[in-house]
Amino acid sequence: MKTWLAMVLSFLLFVSLGINVYLWLSLKQHNDKAYEREANYEHRLEGEAQFKDMAQVENEAAPYNSKRSSSYASSTHGANTSSSEREALHSSAPSLNQDEVDSLTALLNNGQYALLAAELTNFLKNDPLNESLLLLEGELIELTKPLPTAIVHYYDLDELPLSTETLAFIDTKIATLYQQAQTQLSQDEQWELVARLNEPLYQRIPDAKHYTLNLAEAYAYQQKLTLMEDVLAALPFNDRDANIIRNKAYEMRDVANADTTPNNSEIEPTSTDAARYQTRVALERIGDQYRLEAKALNQRATMILDTGASTTAISSRLFARLGRMRNLTFIGNFNVRTASGTIEAPLVQIPRFYFAGYEFNDVSAIVLPEDALPDADGLLGMNVLGQFDFAIMPQSSELILTEREKK
Repeated sequence: MKTWLAMVLSFLLFVSLGINVYLWLSLKQHNDKAYEREANYEHRLEGEAQFKDMAQVENEAAPYNSKRSSSYASSTHGANTSSSEREALHSSAPSLNQDEVDSLTALLNNGQYALLAAELTNFLKNDPLNESLLLLEGELIELTKPLPTAIVHYYDLDELPLSTETLAFIDTKIATLYQQAQTQLSQDEQWELVARLNEPLYQRIPDAKHYTLNLAEAYAYQQKLTLMEDVLAALPFNDRDANIIRNKAYEMRDVANADTTPNNSEIEPTSTDAARYQTRVALERIGDQYRLEAKALNQRATMILDTGASTTAISSRLFARLGRMRNLTFIGNFNVRTASGTIEAPLVQIPRFYFAGYEFNDVSAIVLPEDALPDADGLLGMNVLGQFDFAIMPQSSELILTEREKK
């Protein structure tokens, strides 16, 4: 009996112990899962908080990033932009195929400038560093904007992170455009236009000595001595080139002050003048204008004699007859003063110009719109007349040209 009772009690004790172990293990497992769920929840909250913080930072930085992207095209060579970033920028933009480039070039060649400008704007929004587009845009600006504006634009392109070959091309373009215009205008003594060419370049690149000297020289020949001195102040006072310009300017001033000779265009040539070779040119008087015959290349032209015009001008009709750019050299667009106000007009170079039996090479001429010269083919200005001593004889309606003595 006692043995049986002991076995029952032992069995019950064993069962009780088993139940307690089972309950303890179940409770522990439950607590572990609860702890895991709590940890996961806290981790998720932490992740969501970090995501919100990142989103907030990105949203706050968005205007800056957008601004930086839009101004990327005007970054300099020294900008801290890696090649991988530039490649990423190009790879994210749609590539421009050769057919599209050819189509845009055709718009330029056909004179469809407004349409080309709109197309370039759209393409450059997606691919602001596409070199083909940028160079095409530069050519468009050459043809439609004043030459100084075009050259300044090329200087802006020269600061972009472009290929070495493209940068070399741009440097050559700047030098060619500038030197061609500077040489032509100086040769024709178009000092007002020389000043207009150099003023923006002097402001853009103030350390470039040739812009400083050429602008000062233009002011010197116009006797704008205060402006000349303001420009030359950028150079050392003992600079040799600057002092040559100064001395020439003040010498011209002294000669002008001492000269009491009347306007030579109204004086009958003297016997001394007659000793030199003279040419008499018949003039046609219409109102208060004198007209004469000339020839540009193979085209006859009726020109108005204009001693107040520093530059010879041709009408758009004569320009078209001369074959436009095929037979003329385009120098650039300039703002020029006319009787009706200041206009923007192209300056071209006529390879051969004939007048009074003389042949002139590489004569510069402003192309004026048709309404500015309704009844003539152009104006004969001082870049041609100034090569002679001349006199206008109202009574006989003649222009007397006297060859200048060679020094």
